[in-house]
Parts: sequence; C-alpha cells; structure tokens
Amino acid sequence: MLLHLNYQIDKEKYRKAFYDNYDKGDYHRKGDKVLKTWYKVFGITEIVRPVTKDLGIENLNIKPRFSYQFENSTLINHIDIDRVVGINLNLFDESPEIIVEGKTYTYEAAMIDVGSKVHSVIAKEKPRLVLKYAIRNKWEDIYNILDKKGLIDHAKTYFDNPNYMMYESILKDCDKQFVK
Repeated sequence: MLLHLNYQIDKEKYRKAFYDNYDKGDYHRKGDKVLKTWYKVFGITEIVRPVTKDLGIENLNIKPRFSYQFENSTLINHIDIDRVVGINLNLFDESPEIIVEGKTYTYEAAMIDVGSKVHSVIAKEKPRLVLKYAIRNKWEDIYNILDKKGLIDHAKTYFDNPNYMMYESILKDCDKQFVK
C-alpha cells in the first residue's frame, strides 16, 4: 500500500545535507553481504528535525536516513524487517518509482507499507535519493497522525488505490519468505 502525501520538502537543502554527511554513511549490509548499489546515511535526526515536526511524527519510533540508490541498479523483491512503515521523501528532481505488490508507483512524498508488502525498487539511468523514515509504529497510528495534519493526498491516493480507506496492514504467511 502506498499513500501519496501533501508535503513539499526543501530538496536542495536536504540534498546538500546528504552530500555534506556522505562520509558518515555506508553501503547497505546484510550479515556479510555488502550491497554496493545502495548507500545509507544514518545519524541525521537533528538535521531532519524540522521535517519530522512538520510531519507530526516526532513522538513515534522513527529512524530517519538518507537512502541513495545508484543508477541502473535494482533492489529485489523484499519486505523490510520489524514491520516498519516508510515515509519516503524524494530529494532529486526526477520522481522515483517503487513497485509494491507488482504495481509501479511514481511519487514525490509517500507513506509505504514496506514492512508488510512485497516491494522492489529499480533505479534506471539516474540514481535515486530519498529521505526515508523507518517507523516502527502501527500503520493506522501513522495514518491518523498524517491525516489529522492534512498531509494525505486523498485524491491522488484514491486514483492509485481506490480501496485505501479500508486497508489493513497485515503480513501474510505466504509473504514472510520476503522479509529481509
């Protein structure tokens, strides 16, 4: 499930923050495996505090990071561990795409159920850079916070997911094999 958000981030400011802190990041690691197509910068809580407050999620269990995916690379089908919900904010001029349960979405700002739904990301000829919040709270709680602040773009979300108002975040048994 993907919800489009009514949120405009200062792309130039946070892109600069990513590059200024690039040396503090590292490639994504899973055990001994290093994924050299996906680079993350953690430890940015103070840098992104204004965005966190704008979104109203400062009291949630969040872990913000800059997530950079190199051009011509793919993050294969997976489900994020710990049932996290992601808020992704695009920092490049070109809108990124994400594939959730076989459907491709283009977005600028989105809340995505990456902890329950199989998803993948393909960076085409250009790299992808997002400010991602990994949130370890219930989908419904995050939805209610964003909705109360008027941050859910109901019209755009309805166009992509007409039944989104009835959505329940459930990790199906058959999808547990994709949890990475």
